[in-house]
Order: sequence, then structure tokens, then C-alpha cells
Amino acid sequence: MRTRTTLFLLVSISTLLVTCIDQVDLPIRTEEPRLVVEGQITNEAPPYTVRLTYTGKYGGTNGQSINDQYVKEAQVTIADDQNRSTRFVSVGQGLYRTTDSTFRGQVGRAYSLTVVLADGKRYVTKSERMPAVPVIDSISSTLVKTGNLTIPYAFSYGINTNDPANEQNYYRWSAYGYTTRLSVGVPCSLGNPSKCNYRCWTPVSNDVVNIYSDEAINGNPLRNRFVLQVPIYAIGPQLVEVQQFGMTQTNYQFWKLYQQQNARTGSIFDPLPAPVTGNLVNASDPTDLARGYFAVTSVTRRRYRQQNYPNVVFYSALVSFISSQIIPDGDCRNTYGNVPIIEPEGW
Repeated sequence: MRTRTTLFLLVSISTLLVTCIDQVDLPIRTEEPRLVVEGQITNEAPPYTVRLTYTGKYGGTNGQSINDQYVKEAQVTIADDQNRSTRFVSVGQGLYRTTDSTFRGQVGRAYSLTVVLADGKRYVTKSERMPAVPVIDSISSTLVKTGNLTIPYAFSYGINTNDPANEQNYYRWSAYGYTTRLSVGVPCSLGNPSKCNYRCWTPVSNDVVNIYSDEAINGNPLRNRFVLQVPIYAIGPQLVEVQQFGMTQTNYQFWKLYQQQNARTGSIFDPLPAPVTGNLVNASDPTDLARGYFAVTSVTRRRYRQQNYPNVVFYSALVSFISSQIIPDGDCRNTYGNVPIIEPEGW
């Protein structure tokens, strides 16, 4: 009897729950496209570029063409604190570029960007002063294990620099490199046993935001700050170039917030996501902030050629792994794509 009563109660409760569930159609949130700016002025020679786009609609393009996201017919101008200015001209796909070779960024000068859209909306940045950046003293390399069974070894590259004392400094680094890849090659000419096109230089880069504040080390050396990891496919040279940027505090804070947003784990303890707004503001509506950032930054570069392989414990394991790999036949470009077969200049 108890079993029948229990079964009856379960069926009744289930029926009640089903009948109490109503379908609710939630409206899909839509948001007006927002202006997005990407660009910078540096102390290096012009031209300088700015890319202007619009954000896509939330939840999909809804028939929107990618070309609709490019900003067309904008008037873009940059000015310094000495009343000098120059215009950017459109080169297509939302990209604008300066043409005045005499307008060059200088450390200590302040710069502001103005963007006037085709509908008359005018956006401006607050004037930012270009900070100095110390030189890169040297680039260090370390042979490391990657944990990747396909490409188990790589060189890890870091920069060494001396942070200036008595001032707050903010850094950003970017880097790219070339690593050696081999094939059997092809005859250099008909009847010639010598092989050509057997070595390719494969480019390597990353899009990780690498920033740093000198708050903890002000006035002291900064040693072996990681900038790039380049996989090893064959015993041979690697080529690396590092760019070290001196940033303003507001630019650093922008990228710091960007990092925090990307580091969200999806737990209930994460802060609510919010758009990372930049420094381009509608002059008539301070609540209308563009996405992205126009940076005023100085830069120094250094190149490094990794030729020697250190005598570490797992060097013999590296050689053994490379020796076990099958070298593909033919022209290396047919295997690795449209990559250089001649060593890039400057290293």
C-alpha cells in the first residue's frame, strides 16, 4: 500500500511540475555598433597607421557584411602640443595612414588623435605625452622542453634591460622570429647533383599581451623577461627581433584590464564582463567611448641570432628526436608554405 501511495505522489508531483513550466521567449539583446580604433604613434619614422572599424551586432551579423564594419570616409588627424598636425588618408578596409614624412613622433611631445565620421560625429583622445624607453641591453635564450609530443623542444627568449630610477615606467613587448625547417630539396639545375631549396625560414610570432610596470623593481635591472618561444624543428639558426615599448600609464591600465577580462575562468566569483573602452571619446557625448586604444608610445628594437646549442642535460635527447624525424622530399616551400628560402637580412 505504501509503495502505491509513494508512486502516486511522485506521478502527481511530476505532472504538476510539467504543467507549471511556461515557455519564455527572451529577447536577444542588440547593441548599436560602436567605433573601434587601433593604432599608435611612435618615435620611429612615419608613416603611422590607424584602423577604424565598427563592432558587429550581438549574437551574429544578421546579414551584416564584413565590409560594413570598416569605417569609410572618416577624417583622421593627429596633432602635437606645438600646434603641428597631419592628416591620415584612407588606404581601404578601414585603414588610414599618414603621408607627411616630416611629422615624426618625439619623446616628450604630447599627441592627440581626432576622428570625424561621415555622419559628423567627432571623437577625440586626451593628449598623451610620449614617454622614453630604455634600450634593450641583450637578449637571452634558454633551451626548454615544451611538453608537446610533436614539437618537444624550443628556445625561450627573454630581454635584459635597466629600468631608469626616479620615474614610473610601463613596458610592453612584442617579438617575432624565424626557425629553421629542412626538406630534401630539389636539384639546383638540370644534371646538377647539388640540392637547393632545402632550408626554409618559418616565421613565428604570438599575440599575447606582454606588459609590465616597474613598481616592484624601479631603478633596478630587469633580467630575462620572457618575450617569445620558438620551436626547434632542426639543428640550425633561429632569428628573433624584439620590440620594447615605453607606454603611458593610461595605456598600461587599458591593457591590464584587457588581460583581466581574458583571464576570466567562468566561475561565479568572476566579475561581470564589461567592454574594454579606450581613450577615444565622442566630443558631444562623454558616455560614447570607442573600443580599442590609440597609443602614444616610444619603441626600441634589438635582433638576435641563436646559433649555438647549449650543452644541457637533454641536448642529446633533442638531437636524437630530430634525427628520428622524416625529412620531407622536394622543395621545402611545397611542404611549409610560402616561406623564405633566403635568410632575412639584418641578423
